[in-house]
Amino acid sequence: MPHSTRPSSGRVVTVGVHPHNPSLFVLRRLGVLEPMLARLGAVVEWVEYDDGRCTIDLFAEAEIDFGGTGSMPPVQAQSEGVEIVYVAVSDPRPGRVALVVPADSSIRTVADLRGRRVAMTDGSCHSELLASVLESVGIGYHDIVVLDGNADENRSAFESGEADARVTGDPHVAEARRSGSLRVLAEAGSEIADRSVWWAGRAFAVAEPRLLETLVRALRASDAWAARHPREAAGLFAAGVPGSPDAAAWETALRRGPWGLRPVSADVVAEQQTAADRYVRLGMIPAPVSIADAVLAPVPALLGSAGPVVTAASASAYGTG
Repeated sequence: MPHSTRPSSGRVVTVGVHPHNPSLFVLRRLGVLEPMLARLGAVVEWVEYDDGRCTIDLFAEAEIDFGGTGSMPPVQAQSEGVEIVYVAVSDPRPGRVALVVPADSSIRTVADLRGRRVAMTDGSCHSELLASVLESVGIGYHDIVVLDGNADENRSAFESGEADARVTGDPHVAEARRSGSLRVLAEAGSEIADRSVWWAGRAFAVAEPRLLETLVRALRASDAWAARHPREAAGLFAAGVPGSPDAAAWETALRRGPWGLRPVSADVVAEQQTAADRYVRLGMIPAPVSIADAVLAPVPALLGSAGPVVTAASASAYGTG
């Protein structure tokens, strides 16, 4: 259930935060955005939640102006008629999401998954990876049994033998590789780009370009801090995400990155359109979409410098660092 932290006064910008978008998770805790908005006479309201898929409903109900997820939820939102626009993307994130089986499993290839049970978080990058690899071997998305759950539920189903395979993301991928008890059938990078995507409500993006640019500048600054201080950033996640792997697994994942925001290029639009068309073919979204219709001109902050530099000392002023 989303938790909202509403400020007492000022022009309010609502931002969705969950741990599956590391950039926004760090920004929430670093304290970079607040003074930048204050100079524009604005304040931020943080809406915190655990499941990134909630981002779609939060935009649909106009409860947030800005949020970030993997690349599937904005496609799903657009297909459902939610008025959103793409703001920025990350570089590809190879190896961050993987389809795994036990090391001693009789499942040797993706083709062996027909009729098998796969634990995953449906409607996320897990679905994107699985849809891509299934289609490549001629298996339909509905030719497997999806056991939909959060990270803890997926792990439990997999470890108990209820699930034959599991799609999981960092830091759980890092933890799994460290254990040596799993075998990777497919992973992001070889199959999908698996980018982070930051998106906004269309009405907010059109009406408040200065506030949108400030959000992007703040994200680029906090990302720069996280890239320089992966151990400190890992501590934020280990302390702030109940039941997650330890700080060492988080640090491994965060060092892999990538950090930083990029404009939504023509190549990204084509990449997203290819994925959206696949979702339609597999019956995963209710209607076809045109990704280009949800792309505005890039904000100037994406074309220039990263904005204010956040040092370890300045981060310490906010209780991190």
